[in-house]
Amino acid sequence: MHTILDSRILDANAEAAGVNMEELMNNAGNAVAKLVMSLEPKRVLVACGSGNNGGDGYVAATTLKREGISVTCYPVSPPATYLSKKKYAAYLKNKGRVVHSMKEGSYDVIIDALLGVGISGPPREPYLSAINMINSSESKIVSVDVPSGFPTSLQVRPHYTVTMQFKKEGMTRSNCGRVTVADVGFPREVIEMIGPGDMLSFPSSLKGSHKGENGICVLVGGSEKYFGAPLYMAEAALRMGPDLVNLFAPSSIHEYIASNCQGIILRKSGIKEIEFNYELMKMLKEKADSLAIGPGISKGEIALDEAAKIIDFTISLNKSMVIDADALQASRNIDDFNGKSVLTPHRGEFKSVFGLDPDEENVKRVAKRVNAVILVKGETDIVTDGETIKKNTSYHHKSMTRGGTGDVVTGAIAGLMSRKVDALHAAFLASYIVGQAGLYSFERMGDGYLTSELVDQIPNVLTSRRK
Repeated sequence: MHTILDSRILDANAEAAGVNMEELMNNAGNAVAKLVMSLEPKRVLVACGSGNNGGDGYVAATTLKREGISVTCYPVSPPATYLSKKKYAAYLKNKGRVVHSMKEGSYDVIIDALLGVGISGPPREPYLSAINMINSSESKIVSVDVPSGFPTSLQVRPHYTVTMQFKKEGMTRSNCGRVTVADVGFPREVIEMIGPGDMLSFPSSLKGSHKGENGICVLVGGSEKYFGAPLYMAEAALRMGPDLVNLFAPSSIHEYIASNCQGIILRKSGIKEIEFNYELMKMLKEKADSLAIGPGISKGEIALDEAAKIIDFTISLNKSMVIDADALQASRNIDDFNGKSVLTPHRGEFKSVFGLDPDEENVKRVAKRVNAVILVKGETDIVTDGETIKKNTSYHHKSMTRGGTGDVVTGAIAGLMSRKVDALHAAFLASYIVGQAGLYSFERMGDGYLTSELVDQIPNVLTSRRK
């Protein structure tokens, strides 16, 4: 189901992709006007906010006026975005009438174009008073995209809602009236795009929190042969901002890991290969917010048996989990991952584990069957939970085939999930962040960058979202 967050992400990705946002606004406003005209009103009031939801309202008002309907706009707050200012000016140019209070007339229909999907939390003044006045009117109420204040108890209670492109999660007849879904023209490739808009799902640290409250991440990886993989995983998890990252690795490689990454808490899991010991069991049960397992564990029979035990135990706890690399083989017989796991095979691993070619339909089908998110890594990353599917076609570099890149993705997802990002959005976000870090690395160092230097570019990706 499409969420409010997904709508914000879609708008931001569309803008980044160069979609004509004015055309989308025109389509949205005209869709609202069409619904209103079907009600055959004589007098219409359009209550507009300062953002693009208000811009949709001004488009609807202009269209209704051209159709000969008596329409009045009430700018509850002056237009503040480029497009809302432009559409307000166009409405005035067409000799549109403006009032500064809802008390200046009576109306058959009131269009609620105050607040769209861009706000969070309960509405504040001057919108709160406007919402209360709209709700207390005897007019038919039509909301634009979502009722203003949705989904709080302080929202507009419309008879109709014209929502754009997708019905949003939580929309019901009781809180939105009769819902009409309008296709406003987002291209499919943008709807299915992983891009900078996905940074909107990056979590903020909790105000007044203490150590451990912003995520405790547990990682299991490494073997005597492979000691770089768990290090890359741990470094990437740390970059996502959890409070604590615990790496369980064989004791034979502790000295190497400890000398290269001081930010993690290093714990023993076996000597040469991983094992499911009491300390790991206790941490998973009592403290962990997420687990990642797989990088560097090797294909040894003992390692795979221990990995299977860890995976089964984590599922029994209903904890968030990332399964990568050799651990994918240990999980091949599991038929339900509780919807809280991300499997991260590359294309060859997907075919080896599931016996299918890694095309979009097969990946989607398998994700739905095993109730997990699957991120297939490749020239184009494919991410799906069996319902929603998105792809990263642009935000990565062809040089990212080098060893360790997949381990970075695994750690990034685990770090994000420890901070309460759901499995699907964590996979989208990690694909973008790591891919963009790869682009930055190549821009700065060409083909000579190291995987550890790719990890070092992650903060530049995280800070660029603020600009």
